[in-house]
Amino acid sequence: MKNKLLLGALLIGIANLFTSCKDDRDDNPTVKSPTAFTVNTPATADQYIQLAADNNINLTWSQPDYGYTANVTYRVQVGVKQDDGSVTWSVKSVKDDDGNVIGSEPQYLASTYYTCNATVSGEEIAMALNEIDGFKTIDDYVDKGFREIAFRVNASLYEVDKVVSGTAIVSEPVFFKHMAAYCAIKSPAYIYIVGDVNAIGWAEPNEANAASYADYRLYETEIDNNVFEGTFDVTAGDHYFRFYTKLTGWDDDSWGPLPDDNTNIPFDFAEANPFAGTIQQGKGSWLLQNFEGGTITFTVNMNDNTVSFVKH
Repeated sequence: MKNKLLLGALLIGIANLFTSCKDDRDDNPTVKSPTAFTVNTPATADQYIQLAADNNINLTWSQPDYGYTANVTYRVQVGVKQDDGSVTWSVKSVKDDDGNVIGSEPQYLASTYYTCNATVSGEEIAMALNEIDGFKTIDDYVDKGFREIAFRVNASLYEVDKVVSGTAIVSEPVFFKHMAAYCAIKSPAYIYIVGDVNAIGWAEPNEANAASYADYRLYETEIDNNVFEGTFDVTAGDHYFRFYTKLTGWDDDSWGPLPDDNTNIPFDFAEANPFAGTIQQGKGSWLLQNFEGGTITFTVNMNDNTVSFVKH
């Protein structure tokens, strides 16, 4: 009887060992580096398509083979097919720390996708085509008519906001034979400075106050660089302020030095000019103390979550 019990315990232990190994493989899959994936040719690929803000393009594809059902981030790139068969893809400049252009990299549309299909905004596509054509202002725009437009999809796995090595792959292109853009020139994005550093004080950052906040926007120093800057006249005294990316009320899209409401980081230009700090999502504020009045340039870098305030 004792031998039977020992044998039974041994068999249970072996079974648990195999179950444990199986669970480990399920929870920690071996990630494969995919070699190819294809965007499906849409049924509308041969039709004449006039882009518009409310005219979207649908793309579908199959998930690249990562060896398991992965959580993939997809981005779309637009290009123009040339007479020689090559494609001029949308790209952006890469600069060094001194602002010198040292190369280029793919420029993807602003929207990202997490399933194997995308409803791509006609406005985003038109903006990308305008950039490829070199149109920077409305006065630059020239109607190019219907052209053959290419799309391809980048698939990547992310871990802590970084692409996992070996997981990024770009699909083969798919072509729309007749597609026409329109004048949709991309302009710099902006954020708002909210608080008593401005003339309207702590007016709620909502659409009802949009006209009042129009004069208190920080604009990107370059389109899509995510670095915002604005210069404002500020009266003498102590001032609290933080930043909002949208006018959707107090609780949404608020950015300050600390996450909690009713907390602040004090600073004084007599001690540090410029003042340098960090920014995070939340309703904490900066407290500018003992300000004698004058002009301040506020810079917010959303790439590395830093801020710089300079008194002139």
